[in-house]
Amino acid sequence: WIYINLRTGEIFNKATPNSEITEGEQYDRLDWDLAFCGYRLRTNSGTSGSGQGGAIDLGYGRYDSWTNIAQLPSNTHWIIDTDSDVYVTMSQNDWNKYLIANNLDFNDNPWFDPNSGPQKTLTSANKILAESMEFTGPPPVYTPSFHTYIIRTADGKRYFKLQIISWYNTNTEIGDTGGEISYYCDELVK
Repeated sequence: WIYINLRTGEIFNKATPNSEITEGEQYDRLDWDLAFCGYRLRTNSGTSGSGQGGAIDLGYGRYDSWTNIAQLPSNTHWIIDTDSDVYVTMSQNDWNKYLIANNLDFNDNPWFDPNSGPQKTLTSANKILAESMEFTGPPPVYTPSFHTYIIRTADGKRYFKLQIISWYNTNTEIGDTGGEISYYCDELVK
């Protein structure tokens, strides 16, 4: 996971996975608001973090029309993270460790299956943000929803709009390096 503090712009784990925030350690930290693992997203809320984060979906397009906190619906139901709704792709290294730990044959349990793609596992993430990108394949096709989402920060005081634009980079091989996510993200004013 790559963690971002939207309030300061600080990015954790940018160069190396788990280098600054290891999996599980993020829960008690309030210095991050949004995290990416491939095309999956996490907010500092629910099972992902002890913050007051969360997300809402404001529908297709209209990214530029959302500028002010006062525009948000008064009956907003913030979606917090759970550990029972979202799957992430396992790295090939993690899959190999799983096979060894469970004494499973590598040939009978490939990391990448041509019919179903790479192996996946449940993770703690935001269910509504999981709808920001649809994956189909093989061959892999990543289709953004172009919905505008609002992310509430870990301190519960600031709000950022987010729109995912793309994830796929044709010059990147399938493997642990993944794709390159592109998005718009701007703070709503009071």
